Amino acid sequence: MKRRFNTVLAGWFALALATLLPLAAALAQAPSAPKGDSGSTDVLNAGERIVVILSDIPNGPPPQEVVISEDGKITLHLDKTFTAAGKTRSQLEKEIKEYYVPNFYTRMTVTVKQEERYVYVGGFVKSPNRYPFTPGLTLLKAISSAGDFSEFGDKTEVTITRVGDRKEVVDCKKALKDPKLDRPLFPGDRIYVPRRFF
Repeated sequence: MKRRFNTVLAGWFALALATLLPLAAALAQAPSAPKGDSGSTDVLNAGERIVVILSDIPNGPPPQEVVISEDGKITLHLDKTFTAAGKTRSQLEKEIKEYYVPNFYTRMTVTVKQEERYVYVGGFVKSPNRYPFTPGLTLLKAISSAGDFSEFGDKTEVTITRVGDRKEVVDCKKALKDPKLDRPLFPGDRIYVPRRFF
């Protein structure tokens, strides 16, 4: 009887192990949230223009309007450089405050403001214009917002111009068939759809 019980127990254990191991492997391979993201998808990006206000300090500096550099950094009061890209506004505010207080000031209020963020879609689309940037925006979604390709739009050589005038050419015809080829967009990106020649 005891031997039979042990056999049943071993069977249940093997079944549980067989069920849990693939699940554990899948969880280990699941993509994690970007570092410094805290679960939010609304993070600061390279090329984005922000205003940093340091208040509640005697003779404090005026509000600083800065553009996040290509390497993700900004330089503020007293020539201090901070990494801004990949962080939310509240995370950046906290980091700035922790640097200046109590090293330089006894108290300080830090406010980071984002300008309204856009991407620009031009060329041979039905409604070329600027469109609000939203987290998760991709090249194909932006072109769709612009009314889609016009009759003469070349889907195979669409150009994305990013901060620092870096260019990327995307074949949207392939991306329409394989969504993995679609490209994520960032605030300030400029999209140009060239004319198709027959």
